[in-house]
Amino acid sequence: MRTGRYNSRIKAQGGDILAAKAFSRKQAVFNEKAAQYAGQGVITTPGYLRLETLLQSGATATSLSTIAFNTLDTSGTKQPTERRLKLSDTFTVTGISFYLGGGSGTIGAPSATEQAQELLHTFPNQQVTAIGATNATVLEALYNGFLSLRVDTTTFLDSLPMRAFYRVGDVQQGTVTATGGTATNKSGWYSSMYGRNELLPTIELNGQANIEWSITLPTTVAYTQPPSTFLNAVIVLDGFLNQGAATVQRQVQRRLR
Repeated sequence: MRTGRYNSRIKAQGGDILAAKAFSRKQAVFNEKAAQYAGQGVITTPGYLRLETLLQSGATATSLSTIAFNTLDTSGTKQPTERRLKLSDTFTVTGISFYLGGGSGTIGAPSATEQAQELLHTFPNQQVTAIGATNATVLEALYNGFLSLRVDTTTFLDSLPMRAFYRVGDVQQGTVTATGGTATNKSGWYSSMYGRNELLPTIELNGQANIEWSITLPTTVAYTQPPSTFLNAVIVLDGFLNQGAATVQRQVQRRLR
């Protein structure tokens, strides 16, 4: 039911919600999710998921051909910097970011404190200790690959080019910018979530589904982590967390069939 010139009412369990006028895509998505879920007692809030995979998970060198990510809170070993999807929730993805996250630590087994201090990089900078000159070249293969998303039996993202996440600013960690100067401490970060790409259309992830994010490289490459360091492949999904919506979404899908 409409009310006034700019707003509409959304039916909710605790009383009607006055929806804000959608002057942006994110507000429109929020209004849509609120209209879909508020009547079922589901709370929709802005949020993010952060998924991480160590490029070398043990003491020995590895071969990289695909990189898989755990999305659900109960899958595998959860790193302290991750924020995964709970089984009872859904998450509406509006944007995707990708980074290389590294720092000092035991190869394949950094401590929680070491991971909490990891830096996120938007390109394989050879001046970064956790990457190094050799791996800077090796990791270009990652950026020549593609990102895919499969949920249960449906492929929602067939091949998003990884080069879309590649950002090299004019201020780069480890680079001396003038004769006699000192090396730059950090790389430039020129916008919010530098390395982010808008996702069109939105995709809703359900905590009761089998969710498979993966990066496929063009060919298998040999990867050796520099001593006393670690490096993660990091995906950050931004959008809206729908708390307690997993069962509700399944019910809505059944009604639409």
